[in-house]
Amino acid sequence: MIGRSMIGRRLALGAPLLLLACGGREPPPLPARPPGYAWLTPLRLNVVDLEVVEAPLEARVDPPAPIQPAAEVARMGRDRIIPSGTTARARFVVEAASLVRSGDSVSVLLRAGVEVLDNNRRVAFAQAEARRSLSGFGSGAAARARAAETVMVGAMDDLNVEFELQVRRNLRDWLLETTPTAPVAPVDAPGGIERQDLPRG
Repeated sequence: MIGRSMIGRRLALGAPLLLLACGGREPPPLPARPPGYAWLTPLRLNVVDLEVVEAPLEARVDPPAPIQPAAEVARMGRDRIIPSGTTARARFVVEAASLVRSGDSVSVLLRAGVEVLDNNRRVAFAQAEARRSLSGFGSGAAARARAAETVMVGAMDDLNVEFELQVRRNLRDWLLETTPTAPVAPVDAPGGIERQDLPRG
């Protein structure tokens, strides 16, 4: 089953979501989130180890970008895929991680795949993609940074949902049973996504 926190948030694969901020105002602050993605339902694979490859072919990132797309997708792979077997291995690949600006809009494309290798031969594979865009925000540095953060958080939510669906569909023979648990956010937890300090605008 899909983690409870993600129920009802799935978007059609590849369909961008356009969010309009009235009057060019800065998007509202994002709610506090638990750090990382380990609080979501773990995906325990019957493999002995996990390799994470962070070298996307599509990796354009236009500043300001308080959340680095490639690093964040790689973090999702490390947090959610749990090697729990004694043979074979898994490789999580960040295939696309871009944040592109055009005029007053910003668009994000994220794509990742995980493959199971047995004696260096791929025996199973799953892939997920998420796209989001945002327009109509202010022109100041702070507004542009907040817009990038907002669209990245939404795209990562979408990617987590789609990734779990694809893993359960395509790697079911390698997936070990996991009892879903309700996420519990730590007291005074910082935002769940790593950010970089940006100049105020």
